[in-house]
Amino acid sequence: SVVIVESTIRPGTMEDVVRPIFKRRGKRVHLVHCPERAIPGNTLHELIFNDRLVGGVDKQSTQLAMELYKSFCKGVVHETTAKVAEASKLMENTFRDVNIALANEFDEVLSEYGIDSREAIRLANKHPRVNILQPGPGVGGHCIAVDPWFLVEETKAGNLIRTARKINDERPMKVASQVLEMTRKFGKNVVVLGVAYKKNVDDARETPALKVVENLLSHGLNVKIHDPFVKEWDHQLSPFDEVKSWGDVYVLVTDHDFYKSFDFNKERMLDTRGLFWKEP
Repeated sequence: SVVIVESTIRPGTMEDVVRPIFKRRGKRVHLVHCPERAIPGNTLHELIFNDRLVGGVDKQSTQLAMELYKSFCKGVVHETTAKVAEASKLMENTFRDVNIALANEFDEVLSEYGIDSREAIRLANKHPRVNILQPGPGVGGHCIAVDPWFLVEETKAGNLIRTARKINDERPMKVASQVLEMTRKFGKNVVVLGVAYKKNVDDARETPALKVVENLLSHGLNVKIHDPFVKEWDHQLSPFDEVKSWGDVYVLVTDHDFYKSFDFNKERMLDTRGLFWKEP
């Protein structure tokens, strides 16, 4: 039998954890790690058309799994070892996390100069070898917010990765502080728009919205929450008709396309995603 683990795991898991489980039971199986590459909302397409990494604990395991994936994958199927496949997947998500942290750091630095970070990033990206991401309210989802720790939890190296995690983890609290400052001017009724961790999906795992909401509530603010996709969440969600004119302050945490068609008061809106930002 061929046993394939697609879940994201730390380097060495197939050899140090999975293989001993089967060995204790007297089972001889071929063990392979083929990390999933799939985005919510487009999973089936990506299962077929994305390149895949196939890494076995030995050569025969790798070859058997290569045959399986080549039977349905239209992307390139890359042969490697289990450990390399495990590390590569973690590196993919850590790359995103570090680059998001850099964008968030730029935003905080430039705000001290009174500079529009999105405009500065737009112009910096005119350089042919620069591609800075956009700042946001933090990182969510079951991958990017978690996977970097799998890579560095047992290593001495990895200071940059740990720093990026710290920057992104602290970002929701800084968003909440901005909202709190706005309420001192406009009033205590706050509407949080979007709780999914990314736009146009219903997945709210590890969402930065949770820290934003709970921080606002801890300061005694009146908070109502809306998301057009998420149906159940840690806090009560309200219909849009109930919140669209209720708030003194609005904070956009998730840039769902749903919100694009509504004309919010820009002075009372904290747009953490740049959904309403217009390029000069």
